[in-house]
Amino acid sequence: MVNKLLLVILGTGVGAVLRYWLMTMWTNRGSFLTGVWLVNLIGSFTLGALFELKLNQPLVLLVETGILGGLTTFSSMMTEGAAATSNKREAAYLTVQMLTGFIAFIIGYSLFSMS
Repeated sequence: MVNKLLLVILGTGVGAVLRYWLMTMWTNRGSFLTGVWLVNLIGSFTLGALFELKLNQPLVLLVETGILGGLTTFSSMMTEGAAATSNKREAAYLTVQMLTGFIAFIIGYSLFSMS
């Protein structure tokens, strides 16, 4: 049990540092193309690709739960959505975030399921 927790802790730390780095490199570039959108899109694509690979449990804990969990940020997405100036804009922002994340997951999954 301790080893499993250590894998998640290590992965989460790496993912959070990656998120910080990517978000500082990609400042807000428009109403929807934010650093939060970028990290969530990368995380969704990567998770889709890894899902098809069916990693063993230690790698799932380290990479999928830890690194990708630390990289992606549902709470920041919700905060950015709530900070939008109107309800229509907030709904559009969250819809774009969710749809592009889902599409990225499907693309990542599809690319690796073909091989």
